[in-house]
Amino acid sequence: MTEFKTWDQYATEAKVEPFRLPVSDEETLVFECPSGTALLRVSQGMRSGDLELILRAVVGEQWERVEQLLGGAGHKAFPALVEDMMAHFDMYEDVPLVSPDGGKRTARRPTEIRRLLAIGYRPVGEDRASRG
Repeated sequence: MTEFKTWDQYATEAKVEPFRLPVSDEETLVFECPSGTALLRVSQGMRSGDLELILRAVVGEQWERVEQLLGGAGHKAFPALVEDMMAHFDMYEDVPLVSPDGGKRTARRPTEIRRLLAIGYRPVGEDRASRG
């Protein structure tokens, strides 16, 4: 007979250290691991490429403060923060890639995947582009 976990077991196994964002000597923002409901919004944001939806779901009630911080930073701070938070909370899936010489490796973070694609890697299962 199959024995199922209790809800408390699932909740205990899902615990992750909070993401801490030092803002100044006096201020550190602390973000708890996103809830299952927030994960639904994150998934929706990932499918549509909506970084704001992703970040809003991850930071929750602290959105206004995060938005203030982003307003005073260069545009690259926004995707970098989203990527670091998602990596911290283990929200990325492995993406298997093949190198031009046939070697295989996996990557998770979008910046690493983009870097590998730029040097000739391709996702597993995709054919090489025709050279016409």
